[in-house]
Amino acid sequence: MPWEIFLGNASHRLIAYIYGTRYPANVVYYNNQNIKRILQEQDIGDWSLLSEHEQDMRPDITDVSAKRLFEIKPYNEKGLQEGSLEAQTYLLVLNRTALPKHRFVAGKAFEGEILIQFAQGQYIWRLEWCTTTPGVTLYHWTRSREHFASNAAAYEAAQWVEISEQELKKYGGWVAEASDEMVERRERLTTLSGAIGVAIDVVGQVAMLVISTTTSGGERGTAPQGAKVLPFPSSPQPAAPPARLPRAAGM
Repeated sequence: MPWEIFLGNASHRLIAYIYGTRYPANVVYYNNQNIKRILQEQDIGDWSLLSEHEQDMRPDITDVSAKRLFEIKPYNEKGLQEGSLEAQTYLLVLNRTALPKHRFVAGKAFEGEILIQFAQGQYIWRLEWCTTTPGVTLYHWTRSREHFASNAAAYEAAQWVEISEQELKKYGGWVAEASDEMVERRERLTTLSGAIGVAIDVVGQVAMLVISTTTSGGERGTAPQGAKVLPFPSSPQPAAPPARLPRAAGM
């Protein structure tokens, strides 16, 4: 799979995952579920009024509790245009079947960032997203200008530059696969405080990861065997450097 698809899928999954952790009490569907299932399970509209194509539409984030919807796209003009069109289409389809009290709106004010640190000291990558246009959450990848020993140092410096296409090709697949593994592992846990005893503070803070890029003969753009993602506390203590996390069974 090309690195663009790997990294795009990982971006969607990380952003959707963070949304769910910010609103844990809400009923939220993602793009692995279609509109027909949402309407059936939540009993908020008559799915039989929709065509088969409309029934199979899959919004990126559908928050049934808050009655809002988001599309996740890359941060560029094409992403904004496609996201706006798709969000409006999904809203029209959902609201055509819904009672007035169940009508959805375009979501607003969803933003955040995640820092990703390579264990061997490469630049620290940042995934950033914001919702400046209702219903469209745009994401953008950058990296630290310099090499930093920790995510905390990179975050404090706040000097981010564009990632070259060569770097994206070389590391994009690793970042994507390791991020997916982190999300899958976290989704299996009953709380954000995981088996290794470290919580990711995801409410208004930065979730930090560490990715090992030790190679084992894998193809460029795919995660090598043994690639790890260790969640870091997102708010480092100013009085002392963050403690080094031990590797744990199952990681």
